[in-house]
Amino acid sequence: MRGFTMNKVCPNCGLPFERATGEITGGMAVNTVATLAVITLGSLVFGLNPAVPLGPLLLGLALFAILFPVAFYRSSRGVWASFLYMTGDNTERD
Repeated sequence: MRGFTMNKVCPNCGLPFERATGEITGGMAVNTVATLAVITLGSLVFGLNPAVPLGPLLLGLALFAILFPVAFYRSSRGVWASFLYMTGDNTERD
């Protein structure tokens, strides 16, 4: 599949990506943590460097905060599904 659509099941192992109601929240949490980690690291590395102008840095971080979660969403759902698979929590149903 492409774009913003999600597969219902993994094409390799057949694991359903959303077995129970609310599993979408786990993918959103992975997405949020990854976005905030990159923004925090980037703001510390570049923000503490006096040679980097503040305006372009803030603009770049703001654009990243808007675009990255949208682009990373499918991957974050996959990371969450793999976490559930590895911990054995993927068998729970509604």
